[in-house]
Amino acid sequence: MGLSLSLSSLLDPGFRNPPSCLIQVGTERTDIGDIAPLVATVDIQLTLDEAGAGTIMIEDRRGSDGKWVAADTGLFERWKPIRVSADFGTYQELILAGYILKLTPDYPGNAGEAKLTLEVQDEGAALSREQMRRVWGEDSPMTDLEILRELVSDADLTVDSMAATGQSSRALSQEATPIQFLRERAKANGFELTISDGVVWFGPKRLDATPQPPILVYAGRETNCRNFTAADIADTPDSVRADIPPREQGATPEVVTVTPDETVLGSTPASSEGSGLGTPSVWRVGAEGDETSEERQARAQALVNEHAFKISGSGVLDGAMYGHVLKPGSPVTIDGVGPRYGGSWYVSKVAHQLSPEGYTQNFEVIRNGTGDSGSGGGPLSAAGSALAGLF
Repeated sequence: MGLSLSLSSLLDPGFRNPPSCLIQVGTERTDIGDIAPLVATVDIQLTLDEAGAGTIMIEDRRGSDGKWVAADTGLFERWKPIRVSADFGTYQELILAGYILKLTPDYPGNAGEAKLTLEVQDEGAALSREQMRRVWGEDSPMTDLEILRELVSDADLTVDSMAATGQSSRALSQEATPIQFLRERAKANGFELTISDGVVWFGPKRLDATPQPPILVYAGRETNCRNFTAADIADTPDSVRADIPPREQGATPEVVTVTPDETVLGSTPASSEGSGLGTPSVWRVGAEGDETSEERQARAQALVNEHAFKISGSGVLDGAMYGHVLKPGSPVTIDGVGPRYGGSWYVSKVAHQLSPEGYTQNFEVIRNGTGDSGSGGGPLSAAGSALAGLF
């Protein structure tokens, strides 16, 4: 079923069964069947601020009837739905659901090197087809959530029941595709806009969500992370000041200072370091166009929340050892990197790479605190370190 992968695991070749890649196309989710062994590579990138996208490269073959096994099968067409999942034997986990946007058949001089490359994008692609000109809330105020629901109603997408309301302070002009406009509204609110398996999330970071299976560094036979690197920076603001225009002509403008208001991942906020220097770490936001006071304060809050994540990290997961699909937009515990950097992180980007050589997940994570707040596995770190000495 799907693309079978041969993988030598990180520590023990027989310790984990290699996963495979399940590719399904069309509204009926048809397995690609006999074409699966011809799939050479699958590369999918998922991130919080852009569409999920990737490529699938198939080594094509010409039959005795002159037709090409993959290109002429009828399975692959522009705008055809496609689903790519990791198959771990007894269960599957979705990597990307979306559409085929581009087909590139390549026929070099050597027919044995012919290939068909598919470029795929997540379901948000359905919201990029029409450039619209419209004024929202011209007659009566509309919230961003109401606008979102109306824009996705024809795209077979459902808005998450916990999505945030957003703003409704003024009429909004749209002169863009729905997905472009919605990303602008997400940025204005300091929200995420993600689409996964038909569900749209529009709201703040889900820092309090149930953590994904842990990433284990230096855990002996349980190790699933090949490497991990962190960057811990200082030159970002701890607070942001916003100039709020007066409500009455001639009055003094109000200055509002905002600080991060999101859940801290760790035992100590990252902004606490350097707070005793005597010089505040503060940025200022001014006016932009005809934005309202509500919008300017929301922009200031979004900016300070973004810069509160002063710590970032990146690493490579062994897909077979991890046994799951790591997803952006929810927390994960990283164990084995010590008390300062161990504990909860927020996943911001994952690049999935599947080939006959194996399955890897290159991930990026962010954090707005230091220390393990208790959600991580401190004891597992110690056990992992002891086990690591045996190998």
